[in-house]
Amino acid sequence: MLNAALFIKELMENRIKFWIALAILSALAIVIPLLYDLTGEILRGMDLAPYVNPAELAFIYASYDNYAWSQWTAKNLTQLASLTAIVLGMGTLAGEASYGTAPFLLSKPLSRRQIYATKAAAGLFLLALAMGISTLLLLFVSALKGYTLQTGAFVVSVFLVFAGVAVVYLGTALFSVLIPDPVKAGVAAAVFWGLASLPGFSRGLAQYSLFYQMKGVRYWLHGAFPWPALLLILVAGYLFFAVGVYYWCKKDF
Repeated sequence: MLNAALFIKELMENRIKFWIALAILSALAIVIPLLYDLTGEILRGMDLAPYVNPAELAFIYASYDNYAWSQWTAKNLTQLASLTAIVLGMGTLAGEASYGTAPFLLSKPLSRRQIYATKAAAGLFLLALAMGISTLLLLFVSALKGYTLQTGAFVVSVFLVFAGVAVVYLGTALFSVLIPDPVKAGVAAAVFWGLASLPGFSRGLAQYSLFYQMKGVRYWLHGAFPWPALLLILVAGYLFFAVGVYYWCKKDF
């Protein structure tokens, strides 16, 4: 069971990180629909064959749906939300050890599992809030511009991104238990997730990449909800959480 007081404390301590992330995501969410006509006109008039696959460019500008998904869900949101997850997650527990507040926190009538779960829930809540608000802004500006968008499918694709980002956050939280310095924990997590993203650059191995699956490529292209991939993502998130709790409970201060 989560502790309300600790949950609010975590929200307050991470508010600056949250507002910065929200500002960046919101700016991109507003700019993407505003640039649709301009970038489409410019890129169609340029020969980008040596650098960009003409088929991919044709797909992106075949409809506003494809453009919005490719520029938001499959690109900017995936990248920036993952980076935000690392920034939020790196101090989840490492901050308590680094600033010497762990003994005080552990003196409270809370179990270690409850502390860990509450901190993790607060971080996931902030991620969901930043992603949700910025996505709503994109939908709002798209409507103002008169662009039609498959809202239901688009929201589902954003949910898939959040599921993947949650795994990134929980994995980073594990590093914050193992490494008592927030910055070092963040660097270690960034290296780990950077290596984990490498299969996504290979057509043959892309399906084994978390970052490829969270983009919902097959869902968007073929309309089939990726239940197996989502199940694996949820299992991975649970395992990171469970291992993090285990080491947090064993940690000696």
